[in-house]
Amino acid sequence: MEEERIPQRKKKKRRNYGNRLAFVIAGAVIFAYVFFEIFSAYFGGLETEPAVQVSVNDSFNAVGWFFRDEAPIEGRTGESAKHIVYSGERVQKDAPLATIYADEAALAISRQLEPLENKIELLDAALQSSNDEADSAKIDQLITLALQQMAGQVRSGSGISLSASADSLRTLSLRRESGHIDTAAITAERDALAAERDSLNAQLSGKTSQLTAPFSGYFSDNVDGYEQILTPEVLDELTIDTFHELTQQGKVQADSSSMGKIIQGFSWYLVSEVSTEDANRLTEGQNLRINFTQASMEAPVSVYSIIKEHNSETALVVLEGTSFDNEMVSMRSQPIEIIIASYTGLRVPKQAVRMDGNEIGVYILSGSVEKFKTIHKLYETDSYYVVEQSATDAGALVAKDQIIVRGKNLQNNMVVRT
Repeated sequence: MEEERIPQRKKKKRRNYGNRLAFVIAGAVIFAYVFFEIFSAYFGGLETEPAVQVSVNDSFNAVGWFFRDEAPIEGRTGESAKHIVYSGERVQKDAPLATIYADEAALAISRQLEPLENKIELLDAALQSSNDEADSAKIDQLITLALQQMAGQVRSGSGISLSASADSLRTLSLRRESGHIDTAAITAERDALAAERDSLNAQLSGKTSQLTAPFSGYFSDNVDGYEQILTPEVLDELTIDTFHELTQQGKVQADSSSMGKIIQGFSWYLVSEVSTEDANRLTEGQNLRINFTQASMEAPVSVYSIIKEHNSETALVVLEGTSFDNEMVSMRSQPIEIIIASYTGLRVPKQAVRMDGNEIGVYILSGSVEKFKTIHKLYETDSYYVVEQSATDAGALVAKDQIIVRGKNLQNNMVVRT
């Protein structure tokens, strides 16, 4: 019996030893933690971040479908055509849209005529400029202005205006070099080209006709088949289910004889299905901005209507716009950012915000001194605030202030220990 008790005693001692060791380790961990906190509070370094200016949008994303008053322009099957206007151009009723050719041979002849006409126009301008004694410095200024105008037309996509400006620039260039022109040689070349042009025009006689605009509006050469489906007339009776039916029909095969379409009126509508939560942030008549994220362009809009249904988690938002762009007339379904408001101010991390008495603000490090500066919040994100930037209040946060985002026992006008 004695031999059996001895091992049990040894086990008990080992158990007690293990408990004491665990207690010592736990105490050491607690001591180290307390020591670290005390050290951080009185001797730890500060972490700062500069106040920088940011611009953010209070917005949400959606997919918008264009509903417009559109009408396809029909051409006669089997004929060839050449467009005269560009997509996005505004045209008047009866304005020429395209030249219709009886066959491919006639179209080929017309393609020979175009460079001939350009050459003849240039030679005529050269002959006219040979007697022009305009000051070269003035012509240089006009050339510079023409180049600037063309750059603006390229950005806006105004094709017809750009073509006219290019012709004007060519004429100015010829005037600039008028002193080196051989008028006899140019006259002979011009007459030869004119004779060739007249011969080609004779071959086209009776083989061309003009396709004109049936009404005023914006021209687009893109016909997608939705012209008679997504119309403004359906908006007042639109429901979420009918919206799905209209937009999920797929891309309807357009009539191959369509030569383009005219968008009538001065308004377009963009319909988006959004969450009920986002829809509740909007009201009818509210002014917003739309960012077409793929096209990198914005347009002002207003809320035309908000369509909600009982127990539905989504709603339809109908936006109305009047600003047309040459790219926009060919759009149908586009990813968009619906911008409620935009805020510009200073970026302040949320962990840096503190209270000093009844004032809310942040501590900054100015040299080796901690200073408290008040803030006025403009907008809140998940991780930071956008706060007002003051140019007059000396106690307010300004750009490049070093915001203290981590530090203990911060006090106004306290010198930081080094």
